[in-house]
Amino acid sequence: MDFTSDSRVGSQSGVVQEDAASSSSSSELNPEHERLLRLQDVKDSLLAKRNALVKEMETLQSKEPPVEFKRTALLDLAELVPTSGKEIKSSVGFQDGSTAVPDELRYKHDCLPLLNMDLRLSYLRDTYPYASLMLIDSSNLHVEFTRRPNDYFQLDLQLPQGPALLSTNVRWPLRKLENCSNPTAILQGCYEFDRLRCRRDEIFQQIWSSLQSKGVFHRISGSLLSLSRNDLLLQLRLEIEIKDLFPQTHLNVRLFKNEIPLSSPDVQDILQGLMQEYGVMRGVLELCKSCFI
Repeated sequence: MDFTSDSRVGSQSGVVQEDAASSSSSSELNPEHERLLRLQDVKDSLLAKRNALVKEMETLQSKEPPVEFKRTALLDLAELVPTSGKEIKSSVGFQDGSTAVPDELRYKHDCLPLLNMDLRLSYLRDTYPYASLMLIDSSNLHVEFTRRPNDYFQLDLQLPQGPALLSTNVRWPLRKLENCSNPTAILQGCYEFDRLRCRRDEIFQQIWSSLQSKGVFHRISGSLLSLSRNDLLLQLRLEIEIKDLFPQTHLNVRLFKNEIPLSSPDVQDILQGLMQEYGVMRGVLELCKSCFI
């Protein structure tokens, strides 16, 4: 038997199988290679765009004009501060409320309030436009609260911690403020008390004006407004009380028939609901109208 031809055929077929296997393995790696190549192309494109943007930004920055600082109060203040330590040592002296503002600013290195009393007093007048403030001396401040020209009151305040002296017409309701040792709280409390008094007058006047044409009579006595017609009497009391050194208002209402207080309906509860629904002013007006109209 001749085995030569068979061996040749077998060797040739083995070579063919190896070539087919290698070609199939290379074809399996081609998609991965293609993906890597695409990613590399994207990377190169992004880097090129980045470099172009950087160059464009550098070009624009080189064309921008130099920044010019505008004159401001801060720059003026900075120029007033001397650079020589010897000059500061020889020029700085005692400063208090009588020191002129330019002299005080010249050597000021902090953000604390200025000491000049005239400047501080002008700021106080801007803060409290409905009060007349007058500085008697460096430790005594006289204030007149003039929102109500016919019933104004005065405050004499000794700085820095009191005591305070109030006019007799408001001394009792403001007694807690008079015994306070905080001048700011005293001034703010008195100013708010004066504002609430005027607001109470406006509310009473508006209520009376809305009911005047309905034959309703009225009488005002301090914090009490009395409205009456025939056998009905409605009393509204708007008190101003000092709580935690700050004035607050309390509104109470009572209804009478033939001078006998009525417990039903509960007008106080009705008033609370109306004020929550419409607000204070309109709520009070709605209650008054429901009683007399």
